[in-house]
Amino acid sequence: MILSGDDIHKALAEGRMIVEPVPGKDQIDTTSIDLHMGEPLWIWDPDLTRPEGEALKINLDEYDYREFSKKHQQEVSKEPSGKYILQPGRVYLGSTFEKVRFPAGSKLAGRVEGKSSFARLGLVVHMTAPMIHCGTGLGIITLEMFNHGPFAIEVTPGKTRICQLILEEVSREPEERTGRTFTQQEDAQG
Repeated sequence: MILSGDDIHKALAEGRMIVEPVPGKDQIDTTSIDLHMGEPLWIWDPDLTRPEGEALKINLDEYDYREFSKKHQQEVSKEPSGKYILQPGRVYLGSTFEKVRFPAGSKLAGRVEGKSSFARLGLVVHMTAPMIHCGTGLGIITLEMFNHGPFAIEVTPGKTRICQLILEEVSREPEERTGRTFTQQEDAQG
């Protein structure tokens, strides 16, 4: 069951979910919470991932994301205005400004989704793996973004409402899981 806006307010008040900083009433819609763009923003370094004369191959059965990302990603610089520019045809790894947690006893989980107004510009805000599991630690949500549109898009950390979190009630109280790859993330590199 997807929670309504009233149920979201109630879950926050009861501590069934934790969002830091606490969302304003204007961030909570009829069935979701708007989350803001965080920082930093990362791209796959084209000079490192496409060395002259050879293609970089990744064996998904053997690679370690954290190790790989530290070697092949670079941080995107902000404009003097404090905005990031999302260029067409690029994959970006960003994050939410807010940190989110669903305590194990809450019987809540969430899905992060893009916003239709941005999708209409060609911006995919969250490509895959939308599930935020019950029992996860307090952390940011990583956003795998791609600009399919024909123009550059400006986003402002802490201001642009980049995605929405949809809350769902699970049928039973799940066990708390630890040691997962992306639990309690501090940035998009894991």
